[in-house]
Amino acid sequence: MTVVWYVLIHVSLGLIGSQHFTVTNLGALYCALAGLVVQGYAVWQIHLVARQRFEVGLAPDTDAQAAAAARRGYWSRLLRVLIFRVSAFSVLTLLIAALVRGAGG
Repeated sequence: MTVVWYVLIHVSLGLIGSQHFTVTNLGALYCALAGLVVQGYAVWQIHLVARQRFEVGLAPDTDAQAAAAARRGYWSRLLRVLIFRVSAFSVLTLLIAALVRGAGG
């Protein structure tokens, strides 16, 4: 259900920012920054839930190197989720903005 809300948020961003979110370098950068703000909050919420489970799952008798490698893996996966979500939803926002500009012009 939360994905539906984020789709609606990015559709709204595309409608509101249709003059700024163009298929140019600067327009795509603006769109990616807007997506980063919205999806950064979503990934932060994922982190709040997943971090507790990760820490509970990390055995207390794990040596320092294995624990550090596990933490690097956790942050790496979280960063990949952020990059994927920003990319996917920014493309959606750019598509909606292009459709609005095409319908209006």
